Amino acid sequence: MSTEAADVVAEMGKRFTAGDVEGAFALLHPEFRIEQPASLPHGGVHRGREGMAAMGALFARHWDRDIADPRVLGCGPEQAVQVTTQTWTAKETGRARTVDVVELFTVEGGRVREIRVFQQDTHALLGTLGDA
Repeated sequence: MSTEAADVVAEMGKRFTAGDVEGAFALLHPEFRIEQPASLPHGGVHRGREGMAAMGALFARHWDRDIADPRVLGCGPEQAVQVTTQTWTAKETGRARTVDVVELFTVEGGRVREIRVFQQDTHALLGTLGDA
């Protein structure tokens, strides 16, 4: 497999889409970190595979998500940007919102070391929950 950032990110996406969570997690660097907006229930900095799994579990308590049209843009051997269109549906209310999500990836040694996630409108996403 290529170690170019865009190729690694695309491969991780393929594995997640196929339901191969372990295969996707195998592409995480030992010092992996992911940062989500702090305003979201699953927000903040999460470290390692355990942090990624815990973040996913927090997300899944609140929403189901459909991800469409992934576009991966290479920015050299260690940087890539992924843009997706995501529909988040709140489990409690059934309300849904569709936003674009931009993710900045850093790849080191053929593994994803960092992901910084930027949802287009976190206020709209939070508006799908409870009394919001």
